[in-house]
Amino acid sequence: MRYGVIGLGAIAPFFLEAVERCPESTLTAVCDLDPARTQPLADEGTPAFTDYRELLAAGVCDAVIITLPNHLHAEVAIAALEDGVAVCCEKPLAITSADARRMAETADRTGTTLFTAFHRRYNRHLIGLREALPADRSQITRLTVRYNENILEHIGGDRWYLDAERCGGGCLIDNGPNALDMAHALVGGLSVTGVRLGDVRSGIEYVAELDLVSEDGVPVRVELDWALSTGEVKDVVAELADGTVLRADMLEGFTAFKSSLQHEYDGILADFRSQVAAGRASCGTGVEIVGLVEDAYAVGRAESGRRRSKLPTPTRMVRLLFHTSDDRGMTLSQWGTRCIPAGEIHELVTTTDRPRAAGDRIDAVGFLGFVEFQEGTVVAVGDEVRLADGRLIGTVAGFDECHFPNHYNIVIESDRLWTATSAGLEPLDEVRFAEGGAVARP
Repeated sequence: MRYGVIGLGAIAPFFLEAVERCPESTLTAVCDLDPARTQPLADEGTPAFTDYRELLAAGVCDAVIITLPNHLHAEVAIAALEDGVAVCCEKPLAITSADARRMAETADRTGTTLFTAFHRRYNRHLIGLREALPADRSQITRLTVRYNENILEHIGGDRWYLDAERCGGGCLIDNGPNALDMAHALVGGLSVTGVRLGDVRSGIEYVAELDLVSEDGVPVRVELDWALSTGEVKDVVAELADGTVLRADMLEGFTAFKSSLQHEYDGILADFRSQVAAGRASCGTGVEIVGLVEDAYAVGRAESGRRRSKLPTPTRMVRLLFHTSDDRGMTLSQWGTRCIPAGEIHELVTTTDRPRAAGDRIDAVGFLGFVEFQEGTVVAVGDEVRLADGRLIGTVAGFDECHFPNHYNIVIESDRLWTATSAGLEPLDEVRFAEGGAVARP
């Protein structure tokens, strides 16, 4: 099979290495908007393109592997399918169910294989757990899937993961499809019963907890977290009616970072080739998982709108600041929440940087000033900060402790550097903190 790889970001190397390992596969084209990414492969003789349409028109591929930002999957996959080129698409298949269905309908109409790359279903420990589970799924009393990591350790230079428009959300649409597919592989079809989204920053959630139920009535919990300080936890626990507890740790025995992916991506290509050889068009759970993620967002956002865990907290300006800095050198602390008694005074700073993990440096800063908290509260990452007239300054990114114990710098992520001047603030003006998500990182 002659493969073209479209998109050479953080995921592409795992596919490229799998193609190289497989004697039945050949890399015949690569495509990326950035010629610097394609150049090393071009130097080895692989045809390189900056436009996927030119790659398809060249007629050098039997199949393409799509590892683009999520919002581009549908456009590129449909174009390939229309040309009779089989498609192996990174998860999620699409951001919306409507796009996923269009992709599947195109595959069915053209008789061309459309395949979603859920790599964890090929993990040897998950396969072992599936084989160990009782055939009578009613004997499973609970299934828990955990998929937790520090997202910044995984994305390399692909900042689109942190862009709600291009990614489609946060941990739920990124890690969620793998976790949901793992559960589906063990207990079958699922439906959403409850969702909590939290630690929301610039419109993307870093925490999600999903409750689901299988068609056979098995309760399923999926726990997702993008905000671990370091490391990762990817496992499944199955509790049985007789008291037995079975567990599959996806990372067990794989000591190097991402080393478990080698055998998983080999599994993707082997399964994909078998689907193409069998002449199957749209196949697998790709469309179904997109629907589950879409349902989960709908439930989670509705819950977030109805249920609040704290009241908005008023503060008043007691000292205004008017300057900005592009080399402030603040450092994001490890804390996602801080308890603040009534009467305490803390400094508000805005930033256009995107600090995510403890220790991240914060240089681009605009200073609003010092506020006195009128009521005791808990300020949390993801809280919205608004002026008295309702204008949104931004969301709390975390805290800098360079002046503690005198005061915290409350770091507010924003689309511009606000100061007391640009905000039109006067002494005693109100600034209000309000909950931005239903779940806060501790």
